[in-house]
Amino acid sequence: MRVRGAQDSPETTMPFSIVPAVKEDIPRFSEISTAAFTTDSHTVLKAHADGLPMGTVEMSNDWWAEFIDLPAKAVIIKAVDDESGKILGMCAWGKWNFDGSKPALAEGQEDPRAESSQPQPLPENHKPVDVLKKIGADSMNEWQLKLNQYGQKNMYIFGISVDPAEQGKGVGKALLKFGTDMCDEHQCSAWVHSSMAGYPVFQKAGFKEIGRLEVNLDDYADGVKWVKDGKEQDWGTYTFRYCMYGPKPKT
Repeated sequence: MRVRGAQDSPETTMPFSIVPAVKEDIPRFSEISTAAFTTDSHTVLKAHADGLPMGTVEMSNDWWAEFIDLPAKAVIIKAVDDESGKILGMCAWGKWNFDGSKPALAEGQEDPRAESSQPQPLPENHKPVDVLKKIGADSMNEWQLKLNQYGQKNMYIFGISVDPAEQGKGVGKALLKFGTDMCDEHQCSAWVHSSMAGYPVFQKAGFKEIGRLEVNLDDYADGVKWVKDGKEQDWGTYTFRYCMYGPKPKT
């Protein structure tokens, strides 16, 4: 699998290719994710509450490694500069029920994932940030059950990042097109849990908002202000969007 970057796009200023990821790419993936999320208020707040210096985050893609050798469950791709070999960005496309192993539930049959997806109690001595994390986790569990249905085949994005130094060059567009082309081929939908910064990119790729979660981050900041560009400011409202891509009909 090798797909050339969309070099006819005005965004693209360098030749790059979309190729399969390998486990040795994971440290670079973590480096890219960390750089990409250093300006994401939700991520910065959680990182600071967990003890990191203000304005720093640590993102790990180590858990992706187990999916690289499971093509039936996921396709993890990277954008690579054709000249330098530098990894510019990556995307992990999950595949739900492509093997047909999860048939539709009979009428009245309970989803076997329901019990494990129930909201979990907060720790006894929880911090405000723990409440924020729980709200996000509960929302994700609810939408996963709704969108990854038994008897249904679909794709979903469980991670995408582009090196900030390489953004605006068509890299994210190409990473998304790889997956949406698969959706068109298999006539299945795809969904993503989008950050605020990511939403415009998904929107351009044909994803439409189907739900959202809005949280006032200042409610969970424990009185700490966001120090950005050397100035204190409120964290403000953060909006997560659940977005879906519908396949183009075959002609």
